[in-house]
Amino acid sequence: MNVPIPADHRRAQAREAFFERGQIPTGLIDDAIVHSWQRCSAASKSVSEQVQFDTLSRAGLVELMDSNRILLEAASQPLEQLGQTVNGAGYSVLLTDSQGVALAARRSGRCANTLINGAFRQGVNLSEATIGTSAMSCAVSERRPVLVSGVEHYLHANRVFNCAASPIVDPMGRVLGAIDITRGNALEPGSALSLVQQCSARIERQLMGMLSPWLMLSLGWEAGDRSSPGDLLVALGRDGQVLGLSPRVRELTGLAGTDATMGFQDLFDLPFEALVDSFRSRHQPITARMHSGLSFSLRPAETGGRKPARPVAVSQPCRRSPESADFGDAALGRQVPVAIRALDKGLPVLLLGETGTGKEVMATALHKGSALTSGNLVAINCAAIPETLIEGELFGHADGAYTGARRGGAPGKIEQADGGTLFLDEIGDMPLALQSRLLRVLETQELTRLGSVAPKQVRFQLICATHRDLSVAARNGEFRDDLLYRIKGMTLRLPRLAERSDLASFIVDRCRELTQGSRQLSAACLERLADYDWPGNVRELVFALRHADAFAEPGEVLELGHFPEEIAAPRTAAARSRRTTGEGGTLDLVERAVIDEALALEGGNVSRAAKRLGIGRATLYRRLKAAGQSSH
Repeated sequence: MNVPIPADHRRAQAREAFFERGQIPTGLIDDAIVHSWQRCSAASKSVSEQVQFDTLSRAGLVELMDSNRILLEAASQPLEQLGQTVNGAGYSVLLTDSQGVALAARRSGRCANTLINGAFRQGVNLSEATIGTSAMSCAVSERRPVLVSGVEHYLHANRVFNCAASPIVDPMGRVLGAIDITRGNALEPGSALSLVQQCSARIERQLMGMLSPWLMLSLGWEAGDRSSPGDLLVALGRDGQVLGLSPRVRELTGLAGTDATMGFQDLFDLPFEALVDSFRSRHQPITARMHSGLSFSLRPAETGGRKPARPVAVSQPCRRSPESADFGDAALGRQVPVAIRALDKGLPVLLLGETGTGKEVMATALHKGSALTSGNLVAINCAAIPETLIEGELFGHADGAYTGARRGGAPGKIEQADGGTLFLDEIGDMPLALQSRLLRVLETQELTRLGSVAPKQVRFQLICATHRDLSVAARNGEFRDDLLYRIKGMTLRLPRLAERSDLASFIVDRCRELTQGSRQLSAACLERLADYDWPGNVRELVFALRHADAFAEPGEVLELGHFPEEIAAPRTAAARSRRTTGEGGTLDLVERAVIDEALALEGGNVSRAAKRLGIGRATLYRRLKAAGQSSH
């Protein structure tokens, strides 16, 4: 009777066989580890080498992040959730690129090992050439999940590591990197491998969704089984072209190592038109046979990326017009249906309002009420993206457009909005060079990706937003006149929160919404909130309500004492003057009163006062200078 050899003994025997007798330790450890040992030995690495976990230079780190930004975006949420899951078990989490360089790390608060903490840092080179055998390098080389524990590491110094890693494969079949969990004590082999596999599968699904497919197919084993595997996915374009395949589908089709161009009918013995007709008539799932002989049930799937795919079914979704109560102002509410009609007639809508007045909420409401509600709402904040990246974000890029560009290219925000709504927030901060390119797209309904000469047809409705006076910006040469005329088909001005005619009802509605109906406001509290000036507008109100909900006991009615100090404090003369501009006040005096109060509330700190007022620090300094005031 053969008695199983304990794992630690097998590892020790394997190491003795390879390093002392020069034998291949077949059957004792994972072949992936043996292959890594052979590569390290062929490179004349010494097992006694010391490891230095040095990081890239600042410039190198910027280039690394830029060239891997698609992977980082797709991995952001799965990585965070994995870190929360394994932190209590002492695991640290790592994301590397295909070369083994650390892109992101989540160190466990329970890990006291200085070697592990030194390795798990952004920009550290953890390639096989640098640190020898690791789970990450094995997973990338073998294209499968791998465990590497203790003495299975090539270098003696790395015996403190116990690691599990899974490769991340993109929709074109290329290995982009690996996800790894590591701790100092022994692994739980089954659970460790399962965790990294689940995380890499989620990242791969995110990458599939980021292709913005016209249709995402989910393959199932049985026609009546609605719990089909979530890792059997095919991303298709409008004409049936295959945009990407999930790794499991590549395995089933024998296409694991190819990125050849193909169409739906290169995979299945079913015309693409027949598939679309079946889905449109709601006859789904539909069974189709692959050319390999395997049969699957096919049904549409959610993309799992940044935006859901457009549904293929032709049934028109129910259009709902936002109600005026949602915005706390009857006059604004009456303009919303008009703005929706403007969009439906092909006119762009320009939203004007201070920071925090709810421009993005309004854009979402207009999209949902429009004829193109079944399409994507694609938003981009023109002020939040570096000028060097915004062109690629808007227009996408072709294959080889720049260092790190995705093979096959990638669509930009405008292309993703095809058939839906493009929302350009803070358009007043768009660089002038891009304004001319955007104007051309609006005029021709065509765009050209970076590095390409072939134009693409696009059809979308446009909503823009800004807190700036674009007419003044145009006079100052900071915004193109012709673009301004093109984007303001209808202008919708969002009033400051304090100016809204039904403010009390709006506050009550937001309180009910944020607390799921579990809280009420006392009469005195509501009166004070309705009388407060809300310099931060809706954003400040939402924060204040969350603050009060957190500080009040369960079931307690919300009182002023539960709110932030600046809201609960008695009104000052400056605050009262803002409410009485018709009683002898002037606009300059009101503005000075507002600034006085903001500075008083922030103890004279100009930066914080500017933030409270929703303006830039430089703007506040200019207004202080104009008013002849001194600042701290």
